[in-house]
Amino acid sequence: MVELRELRTCPATGVVVLINDAWPDAPLPALAPSDPCWACSDPGPVLARRGRLVAVPHPVPALGVEGEVRAKVERPGVRRDAVGVHELMFGGHDEADPDALILAFERIEDLRRDRRLRGFSLLRRAAPGRHPLWELFAIPTDLAPTDARAWCAHELVDGRRLIARSDGAVAIAAWAPVAPFEVWVLPEAGDGDFPVAHVGVARLAERVLGAMARWLGGPEVRMTVEWGTPWRIVLRPRLALGLATDAVGLPGHGVFPERAAAELRGVLG
Repeated sequence: MVELRELRTCPATGVVVLINDAWPDAPLPALAPSDPCWACSDPGPVLARRGRLVAVPHPVPALGVEGEVRAKVERPGVRRDAVGVHELMFGGHDEADPDALILAFERIEDLRRDRRLRGFSLLRRAAPGRHPLWELFAIPTDLAPTDARAWCAHELVDGRRLIARSDGAVAIAAWAPVAPFEVWVLPEAGDGDFPVAHVGVARLAERVLGAMARWLGGPEVRMTVEWGTPWRIVLRPRLALGLATDAVGLPGHGVFPERAAAELRGVLG
């Protein structure tokens, strides 16, 4: 077998990734179901509702509303108080509701009334048997903008990394995947308004996430919302890597996105 090695730079984020298909990457064992399930038992005060979905404060928040936003410049870097908001959003135990992104949008609109909060991040960890939870972080600074429009247009024409398309949304294997089988799900056309105008993006992301988890044998799959033009949902399964590349400061693994896309297209049918 011919071993392929490449350094790829993501056109939207600028991240450089080392890929070597001789490295054996494999799923990590699935996390055990939570028992008892905190979200099913005592999630705390409800901040907002949308149907069966609720938003609640994180029981052990990483950020707090108290403190100073002003940065403290010290050698060798800059320090600031961890001012911000840390919330959780979820529905039923066995439900993955794409409207959770709409609830997130409503929470962000509400949190923006605090003039200190201008950066927002969403993270979801999904594993078999565990309650689907979204985490929302609000911080004092804006996230760095990126631009994936030219990349997306090229991928749709090329087709080798295109996995699925439906309801105005497309799923594409990342050109420079930070993790094996990394998939971006984003609007097929236009800048897209996060996320109300593109519920189809959330639905396609859930579909791809489910197929990915089943095909890989049930690893945890992390789903994050990344802002930019256009915004996108990024899926990254938690896999054991054949070789760590921390010493050279590069993300690295052994799955080329072209192979990942072909495999996932086969699973989705």
